[in-house]
Formats: sequence, structure tokens, C-alpha cells
Amino acid sequence: MSWGGRHRAYWRGTLLVPALLAFSGLIAFAAVTDSGIHVPPAYDTFVPPAAGDSYPDPAFGTSVTRVSDAMATADSASRAGLTSISTEYSTASPFNSSGSRLLLLHQSYFALYDGKGRYLADLPIEVNASSEPRWSRRDPNALYFVRGNSLLKLDVTRAQITPVHTFAEHTKISGRGESEISPDGDHFVFAGDDRYVFVYEISTDRKGPALDTAGRPFDSLYIAGDNRVTIGWNQPGSERFTGIELYDRNMSFQRQLTRSIGHMRLTRDTNGGDVLVWTNSNDPAPMAGCPNGIVKVRLDDAQQTCLLPLPCSLAVHVTAPDGNGWAFVETYAPSNPQPGSDGWAPYTNEIVQLRLDGSETRRLLHHRSRPANSYGYQPKSSVSRDGSKLVFTSNYNLQSLLGYPADYTDAYLVTVPTR
Repeated sequence: MSWGGRHRAYWRGTLLVPALLAFSGLIAFAAVTDSGIHVPPAYDTFVPPAAGDSYPDPAFGTSVTRVSDAMATADSASRAGLTSISTEYSTASPFNSSGSRLLLLHQSYFALYDGKGRYLADLPIEVNASSEPRWSRRDPNALYFVRGNSLLKLDVTRAQITPVHTFAEHTKISGRGESEISPDGDHFVFAGDDRYVFVYEISTDRKGPALDTAGRPFDSLYIAGDNRVTIGWNQPGSERFTGIELYDRNMSFQRQLTRSIGHMRLTRDTNGGDVLVWTNSNDPAPMAGCPNGIVKVRLDDAQQTCLLPLPCSLAVHVTAPDGNGWAFVETYAPSNPQPGSDGWAPYTNEIVQLRLDGSETRRLLHHRSRPANSYGYQPKSSVSRDGSKLVFTSNYNLQSLLGYPADYTDAYLVTVPTR
């Protein structure tokens, strides 16, 4: 069978694409821009297609390709079967600079797929769930990762690992699990020993001045297009070392951006300026008319723009390309409401595309993942750096339908509609 030439939807093993399309009244490359409630057909009976096959989302029409089949994949770490294949997180792109390679997490280690989602090989076990692998922006075959207090580089074509820099003054370094390589491809932000935050420049092998967080708990680190740094402090408020703060590359404080942390992503606005796309769900004083909102925050002056208010029943992850004027938000409902019930609000369990000027919201698909566990089910959608491809995680309720383990998930790929 061809990779993407046929769309298949499986409903307890029965091919139902014509029926699903007739039900939805949509075509397979559409996207919906209204703000009403959309109910996913066959929510409790739909079984996704085999790995390599696609189906059109019956509510919104977007074509979805199943990438993996975890339950039929060998586990290179233990020689037992896998139960979970997933994205790592939303904030670091799993796609390389050319979109020709894709990283997915095989439970505890990473595997390499091509840009169409076809499995290629397992990466060395050193590239594991705690190593924070990040694609180079200059070499599509190079992948940076951390081990202890060292930054290393992997050539994925030759499986060759070379050292980049060892930070001997620290016992470990980390990007706190969320940070990306800078858009210029030459800088990382790290925390040494979970305390000292600094920017490292690859080309000059230079470590910049460090900010001593002095025991103040912080959650996240991000680096912007101009190599400014954000720190997300655990404590909300309007004082120093609360909310999300902005620093220059030498770790000198510039301004507070938000009063609380929340799922977020840095990107560039349509005018090229650096912005933060953030959920204000934890903000003690959110902007008027934007409850549980997706908010754009300009780094230059902390000005906020509401992109999409959401029902308070929904949690989110945020992802964005390098700067094509869009961001993507995936919602999930921990309460696990049933479609058609009072709990099924607009945008429930969807992946949506937001224009950064606030003028348009495109609703792409229902991810259909259910809270069978506390975290792994979350879709953690992540987009390519050019914004053309998106990958997400889902269990499709197969714990109930097929008796799969509670931690089961697989990965799914979308070519982002261009209209």
C-alpha cells in the first residue's frame, strides 16, 4: 500500500472513510475557522489506521497519518515490547532544519524517522529521555545533546558522537527540558547544577556570564531570536524573580513579561520581533476578556495581545515555527468529558492554528487522546521549524477499545493545510 496515497479510517476494523466524510461534510485538506462546538464522530469506537496509513479528521477534514505502532515495535533498551512512542515536548522541534528527519521518543530513548514519518533507526542509548536532544539549525544531520556536564554532538548518519564543550565548573547542565537551540543556530541557554543560568556560544566556544538563582525555584529556560533569555520562576507575582522574566544574553535583567508561568513558546512575530506565546491560566490578574487565554507577549515592552480565550476546563501546550506568523495550540481536557455533554466545550481536545496578529483561528483536528494516565496521554504537539508539519501523541482510547496498557501512546503526523 502507498504511504500517503490512500486515506483509511478504521471503526472496529470497518473501512468507513466515505461515511465519515459524508457525516462531516468536509474534504480532507480543509480547516475550520468558526468558534462553535464540534463533536468528533465515533468518539468511543474509532480505531486509527495502521502505521503508514492516513485518515481525514471527520470533524475538520485535516489529513492525519499514523506514524508508529508502539505495541508492535521492539524495545531496544530492554528487548521487551514498547508501550509508548511519543513526541518529547512541544517547545523543541523534533524536525531537523530541512524537515527530512523526525525524532520520536521510544519510551526511554529516541528513534529517527524520515520527514514522512517512516522509521529509520534507533539512536544511541546515550540519546535518552534526559539528554535533551536538539537539532542543529545548520547541519540537518547533526543533533546536540547533554550528558552530565557536557554538551555533545551526534552525526545521525554515522552514529558518531563528538564532544562540544565540558563545563568543568558544574556537575551537570540542563536546558530544563524545554529550551531550544537559538534561532541563529549558535547559542544555548543552560542551567549549571540547577542554579547558574548562562548562554553558551558554539562558534566561539564561549560561556557568558551566569546568573546565580540563589535557591529561588524556577521552572523553565528559553532563548529568543536575538539570544535574550527568559526564566520562568515558580513564584507568581509582580516582584523580581516571579512570573516570567526577560534577561539579555549576559543575564542582566530587562523586564518582567508575565506575572506567572504557563505553557509557552518563543517565536518571531510577523514584523520579525521576538514574542512569547503563552497561556495565562495561572495569571493572578489576567487581561480583561481573555480568561484561560492564549496570549502574545512582546519581549520589547511586555505588551499583551489576546489570541484566543479558552474554556477554563481545558489545559494546553503551545508550539510555534521560527516565525511565519502562526502558532499552534493543542488543548486537552483532564476531566475527560463526553462529546455532546455539558462538559464538551468549544475547542475541546483539538489542535488549532493561531495567526499571531489575532485575526484567525484554524481548527485542524481532534487528537482523541484520553487521560488514561496522569501525563503520557497529553498530545504535546510540536511543529517543524518552517511550520509545514506537525506531529502529536495520542492513545485514541485504545486502552478501552483494545485493552492496551495505561501508558500506551503512538505518534501521528499532519501536513499543515496551506489555505
